[in-house]
Amino acid sequence: MEKVFLIGDNESLLGELSELLKADYEIADELDETADIIFELSGSDKEFKSKILNFIDEKNSKATVISTSLISTVLEQAVNSRYPERLTGAGIYPTFSESKGIEIAGCKYTSPDHLQKCRKVFESIGKEVTEVTDRTGMISMRIISMIINEAYLVLQEGTASKEDIDTAMKLGTNYPHGPIEWSEKLGIPLIYNILLAMSDEFGDDRYRITPLLKEKYLETFKAELL
Repeated sequence: MEKVFLIGDNESLLGELSELLKADYEIADELDETADIIFELSGSDKEFKSKILNFIDEKNSKATVISTSLISTVLEQAVNSRYPERLTGAGIYPTFSESKGIEIAGCKYTSPDHLQKCRKVFESIGKEVTEVTDRTGMISMRIISMIINEAYLVLQEGTASKEDIDTAMKLGTNYPHGPIEWSEKLGIPLIYNILLAMSDEFGDDRYRITPLLKEKYLETFKAELL
């Protein structure tokens, strides 16, 4: 049985992934050279993510590293790694276990063997794997973040209530969650930082963060400091 180590800053996401993996993999309590697969699950802070990846490099040199690739590309992460060939990206976020599929990506440094191992891990837990181009936010979370941003603009304008926005989108598009509800499940910091990263990468006004969403992010940030 292969050994997996999980590390990140979101306890609920760590627990969600651990629950999916535990039937087929040994979940390690500590990181050392015996780990075969390492999941890096930090999702809101590029500097913190970089520190975790450096820690992984110090403790293990051979495992396939599967890192969340939502606020930065695999390439951005790989250029600072001692072993960039083993770094892969995946669209892992809170509630991802509810989805039938998963997006993965490699960059110019990623070896085909490590990307294939990444694919096999997700297939082993019943996910339909789609390999996508290495871009910030990947596909689904990039689009979901923009929908959430627009929903907060509608709420900010007073066009509709939170409840009406969520109900309209669930009934009208068959989404599993309304966009405001979805933002709360995913975490405002994740949505905020995906939009911020896309704005930095593309320089496009459509990624401008709605003032109300920014306000909610700052409230969340302040609450975490207290």
